Amino acid sequence: MRGELYDVVFDAVAKIPRSKRRKALTPQGTYMSAHDDVGGEKVEDLLCLKALAEAGKLRPVIDKTYSWEQIVEAHRYVDKGHKKGNVVITIDHIN
Repeated sequence: MRGELYDVVFDAVAKIPRSKRRKALTPQGTYMSAHDDVGGEKVEDLLCLKALAEAGKLRPVIDKTYSWEQIVEAHRYVDKGHKKGNVVITIDHIN
């Protein structure tokens, strides 16, 4: 996290330490995790996230983008543990 505050944090890979979860949120913000019951997610909450994503109202944090040919480099970057958002792999075409 870069000191920015978010209304919703959806931790898909369970990498945010408990000590930093509240610090990333606005006062009414919600932390959700795909891996445990920390946030107490409800089906309604997940459906709300889905609707926001489909409406283009969610802004994912993207740290770096790599091409498919750079996938080894991308894995090395992620394995270092210093990424500040998502790492995206672009695939131009699938045979």
